Amino acid sequence: MTAPRRTRSPLDFDQKQVLEKLHMAREILVEARRSMRPKSGLARATDAVIGEIDEFALVMTGDRNFFHAKSHAGLAGPKPEKID
Repeated sequence: MTAPRRTRSPLDFDQKQVLEKLHMAREILVEARRSMRPKSGLARATDAVIGEIDEFALVMTGDRNFFHAKSHAGLAGPKPEKID
């Protein structure tokens, strides 16, 4: 007797809400990381959790840098032309 075939169920959670909460958690971890000794076990564990959050962002959005601060250079507009 064969077991019934499993089918993928649709994502039945609020993806936007999950990403928002992970963003907040990531920001808190990054801030906390600044006060840790660089090679301590806690710092390495924090780095690992931040890395997993970034991996989750990659799977959900296709962008591993989804939670990273965006550059403001693009908002400044084109650079003025050099006048001789």
